[in-house]
Amino acid sequence: MHRSFSLAAPLVLMLASCGSPPPADAPPTPTATPDATAAPEASAALAATADAAPSAAPAATADAPGSEAATLARELAKSGGRRIGYSASKKAFAHPVERHIQNGFSLDIQFTNEDGSPHDTMRVCQPGECEDRLDEMLKAFLPKLTERLDHDGYTTMRAIGWPGGGDELEVSSLGAKLHYDKGRLTKVIAGKPAAALTKQGGPRFDSAPEAVFVVPGGKLLAVFTKPSGDAKGLVQELHVFKMP
Repeated sequence: MHRSFSLAAPLVLMLASCGSPPPADAPPTPTATPDATAAPEASAALAATADAAPSAAPAATADAPGSEAATLARELAKSGGRRIGYSASKKAFAHPVERHIQNGFSLDIQFTNEDGSPHDTMRVCQPGECEDRLDEMLKAFLPKLTERLDHDGYTTMRAIGWPGGGDELEVSSLGAKLHYDKGRLTKVIAGKPAAALTKQGGPRFDSAPEAVFVVPGGKLLAVFTKPSGDAKGLVQELHVFKMP
């Protein structure tokens, strides 16, 4: 018994001198990693959202439905001349030219210079196409016309209808009346002598106006009339006048 105690006592003393064992380290916090088991649809949706977030909305283009060039293009092709275009930089007008041939018709958009001379023409459709395929052909044509109108800076001018059978039209933007008499247009301002407008080339002007278009600034006037006698099948002709 005494021997056993003598062996155990040193062991107890050694353990006491060492103190309590240090506490166990806390388990490491797991690093967040993508869930490998996530549904592929959810992953794809997240990726798509991340890709879409920084993207900006597409910029408006000239052929957008609400742009002025697109609206003018549709008006030129479909309104029958109620609106035409004018470009100050190109010094030219854009207007429809419709020609009736037998049982069909053709449609062009013509560009006419300020001096009344034709510049060039864009064909919309020809006889045999206009009657049956106009809407289909406009789908391909209008973007091309819109691009040109936008690039060349054409703006819209609205027609002022000439009174049927009348010889005068009051134009408020000019502060004057326009008077027609036998192939001659004059500008009439109260208290002043009438001043003749100067015809700028182009076809003969020998019938009463049907509509007029005042160019911004009031220095030029475009006029639609019924065609002269030598114009075959034309629905209307455009004339350009220089204001006094």
